[in-house]
Amino acid sequence: MRLRHNDGTLVHLAYNAGVHPAEDLENLIAHLTRYAVPVRKRLGVERMGIGLWLSPSVADHLTADRIELVRLRRSLEERGLEVVSLNGTGGRNQEVPGPDWAKPERYRYTMALAKILAFLLPDDVRFGSISTIPIGWRHDWPADLHSIATRRLERLARELRGIYSVTGKTIRVGFEPWPGCVLETTEQALERVCGIDSEHLGVVLDACHLAGGAEEAGEALRGLAAAGAPVVKLGHVHSHETPGTGVVLHDTLTAMLSGAVSGSAHIEVGTHNLSVPGRGKGPGALVSVLAEELDWARTNLTGLGLQLAA
Repeated sequence: MRLRHNDGTLVHLAYNAGVHPAEDLENLIAHLTRYAVPVRKRLGVERMGIGLWLSPSVADHLTADRIELVRLRRSLEERGLEVVSLNGTGGRNQEVPGPDWAKPERYRYTMALAKILAFLLPDDVRFGSISTIPIGWRHDWPADLHSIATRRLERLARELRGIYSVTGKTIRVGFEPWPGCVLETTEQALERVCGIDSEHLGVVLDACHLAGGAEEAGEALRGLAAAGAPVVKLGHVHSHETPGTGVVLHDTLTAMLSGAVSGSAHIEVGTHNLSVPGRGKGPGALVSVLAEELDWARTNLTGLGLQLAA
């Protein structure tokens, strides 16, 4: 869904469609029809955002065959769906991180997603976001891998600038800090990543991660403001599992809408474990849960003064 602040800022609200992953384009489109369209209708909106997860095989297929990429975009438009963000954290499935940033497969996958997203972005949207892993696991990260990963990120930034020069679309890749990884905190992400290119490389803030006390939200936002680095996406926003995500949502949006922190104002409802309550109950149960979560986020956003946009 699109919401607009009174200063004109456009906020995109979506759900993470990795909750129903597909290993080929046919199943991906079928899932959109089975789940996303009923969710949109239940919310009573003509257009709804989804954060797609594309497996490496689907990403390769779409970049190799432009006709199929056109087909995906038309399928989205026909169903009243739009994509401004892709989830690039997974490997062969959404739950497994896949290769780290020292491996060429991670770079190739991310660049494939960037090219796909630049094409899928609606004509009136300038910014797209891709979430990625926090470099790699710390325990499996010898010092010599730092320079390898840095070179890959520098190349990534150059290629993203190239996409902008050709398409006019800015694709931002956000690194999501996580305990046990090379990037555990927003501060580490700022030091390690954002100094390379603060326009195209930034941070994904995990609302549950912050609400759970793993990192103090105010401190993270102040660090982002001081560095001028973008919040590429605010993710894992939902009403249950971790109390306080609503507060993080409020504080982050307030910081972004005030101009203290830059970013794309992409907000994604987390769907991790949301399929569990509906397991064995059919598609309708998951549709209900997704609609409830999106409605909760919409209510919180309109409480900040945002209005539904066409």
